[in-house]
Amino acid sequence: MINLGQVVDDVIASVRAGEVRLNKTAAKLADQIGGSRARSRVHPIESLRASSVLFDIVLDTLADDAGIDGHRTVMVATRSLHSSIMRRIQWAAGSYVSFLLEQVHEAQLEERRRLARDLHDRVGSPASVVSRNLELAQAYQAGDPMRSQAKVAAAYEASVQTLQEIRDVAADMRLEDEITNLEKSLRVFLEQMADSDVVVHLTVSGGEDWVPANVLDEVFSVVREALRNAFEHAAPTTVVSEIDIAPHEIRARISDDGRGFDTGDGRKPREGLSSMRERAGLLGGWLSVSSVPGEGTHVEVMVSLQRTLR
Repeated sequence: MINLGQVVDDVIASVRAGEVRLNKTAAKLADQIGGSRARSRVHPIESLRASSVLFDIVLDTLADDAGIDGHRTVMVATRSLHSSIMRRIQWAAGSYVSFLLEQVHEAQLEERRRLARDLHDRVGSPASVVSRNLELAQAYQAGDPMRSQAKVAAAYEASVQTLQEIRDVAADMRLEDEITNLEKSLRVFLEQMADSDVVVHLTVSGGEDWVPANVLDEVFSVVREALRNAFEHAAPTTVVSEIDIAPHEIRARISDDGRGFDTGDGRKPREGLSSMRERAGLLGGWLSVSSVPGEGTHVEVMVSLQRTLR
């Protein structure tokens, strides 16, 4: 009713002034009504329908007051114009709201995928270090007790890290402090993960200051996951990781001479590979995996730095 009175007042003021006049204080009321309807989950189309009813009431009221009720042609044309415009707005509003709901749904799915990646990479990675070092400790127990004890100690340190990562994920914290030195961070990981019987070559060339911090973090996660897969699944004798950084792109290659696998067997890819592809894709890059049973695996990832800086 308040809206009806304000609309009538606007029309009267406009007719008297000979130009459109709107009461600007009505915006506050409209804002309150909009918020109330949103909280009550009233679809915007219902507000448009209500406005059409309001229009008819106001039109009838003004027609009676002005004594133009007999001008049927004017009334029909006015109602038709208003109905035609409002119906199209309703159709468009329905499509627009549906689009927004789809976007919200997709955002929720992406958040779930992000949580899955974080749980796998942040918790799975140090947990794998625990498992790997305990396996090595058991293997060395009989022949090399000192080395076995060192692996137990490494497993303990990794278990502490695993617990911390679980707390961080629960608190929706970042993976870790920003990677400030990619090579150093990878070497720390290799010291924790690699078997001393595996020959590991790691080279990082180019200036890391060319790479945005968030890209450096994601590339580290992808390379770390590729290395973890090699140590955990491939049983290699040699692992080679090469990272080339240029002003326009960062490219990483990780190869091993392990047992390999059949990439064309139609099976669902490991969660680790899906996570790596998603991380590269979110940066506008790509990741490829080639492998042959008995002949090792080669992983390559590329991210354009020109795109990430736009």
